[in-house]
Order: sequence, then structure tokens, then C-alpha cells
Amino acid sequence: MNEYLHLILKEDLPDSLKEIAEVIGKEGAMKFVEAVGGTRVFIPKNMKAQHRLANLLGIEQARKLSLNFGGETLTVARAAELQRKVRNREIIRRYNEGANVRELARENNLTERQIYAILSKVP
Repeated sequence: MNEYLHLILKEDLPDSLKEIAEVIGKEGAMKFVEAVGGTRVFIPKNMKAQHRLANLLGIEQARKLSLNFGGETLTVARAAELQRKVRNREIIRRYNEGANVRELARENNLTERQIYAILSKVP
């Protein structure tokens, strides 16, 4: 997902992720989603370098979370719809650059019919 960060628009993010992205950036927010999406995560008030969030995000990003959300339990969105949008944008981009439908279907673990459906929604 991180290789497609440039395809994620701020307005695509669920509200809960917008707040997190404002604190640790879009890349940090998406790392957070990939690691703990769909769960609730307690953010300590005093972030230690050994904490799993520090290992996941890096100590600076983890401390930013701690400063802004310390003592809270965050419900981290799975962001499945966002991931679908990003995947579909990448499929459309690749198709426009010459990739064929069969190749796109195999790379994305979709059927050719699903690829055609995605391509049919392009304005």
C-alpha cells in the first residue's frame, strides 16, 4: 500500500485517519492501518523507545501520537474502502499505460470481469 501513497487523497481518508495523518503524516497513518487496522490501540502518555508503536512507526512518530492522543484508546480503521480506491486507481493508471486486462487481473488477484468493471467506472 505504501508504494501507492501518492494515489491517496486526503479526502479519501476516513475521519479517524485524517486526525492521525495530521499528526504523523499520511505515510505514518497508512503504516498504522497496515499494522493494526480494525483494532483498538491504547496510546500511552509517555512513549518509551521499546513500545511496539515506536518499533512500528519510529520513536519520533510514536511520540507525536503520544503527545496528541496519550491516554486515549484509538479505534484504527481498516480502511478497506480506501485500499480498494487506491488499488483501482493503480489499475486504471497501469491500464492507461498499456498493461493488459489479463495481466492486471493476475497481479491484483481479481478476475478479468472485475478489471473490466473497474475500468468501466472511469469517467
